Amino acid sequence: MAQKRFDEYFAKVVLEKCFPEKFFDLQILDKPDLRCGNEIGIEVTNCMPKKTVEAFNLWHRAEKQGEQTPPRILERLEQLKDIVHLEGNSLVWEQGSYVDDDIDSSPIKEFINAVANKVERLNSENANYAEMESYELFVNSVIEVSTYKQIYALLKRTTELNNKPKKFDNIYLVTGNQKLLVFDITNKTFDIKYLYTHLERMADIAIGLYKGAKNE
Repeated sequence: MAQKRFDEYFAKVVLEKCFPEKFFDLQILDKPDLRCGNEIGIEVTNCMPKKTVEAFNLWHRAEKQGEQTPPRILERLEQLKDIVHLEGNSLVWEQGSYVDDDIDSSPIKEFINAVANKVERLNSENANYAEMESYELFVNSVIEVSTYKQIYALLKRTTELNNKPKKFDNIYLVTGNQKLLVFDITNKTFDIKYLYTHLERMADIAIGLYKGAKNE
């Protein structure tokens, strides 16, 4: 069985809290990551770039090891300082600029890339996904989607990407400005849920579930 990740517990908590009439007691498995019986399978991903994930992981490792941090780790962090840096007690990802509503020239493109990769993976002959009545995709992120023009552009792009035999009927995106965007690919519509402080509480619940599972 694949190792369970925080993002999967986070997706479980967010979906169960936001859509209690649809999701309850989601099971964390693999391919797809979350399952609601045999009806809905939800794949979970994070659209943070690989180098950014590496930088965050190395920062946390250095924080834990302190003066015992190997020199190679410190050297790599120096190489990645333009991507992630420390501000006070917080790690900050230098995402780049949001150029007007051009989603391809801003960090929003990372979400598009994540969707494209997951569509390809879902339809790969070697992926071995369980057969479900419906597939959905949950994407955790810290990117910001601020305008309706951006949202409509994302709906159009995600609909275009779902052009293979197996499709994601709904795609969920958690944004850095505390929204949950829901793209209904089947009906070509979207919905916005404003999470505000609820997002932090849901993250805390997910951390507790994740730590509990690691200790089992």
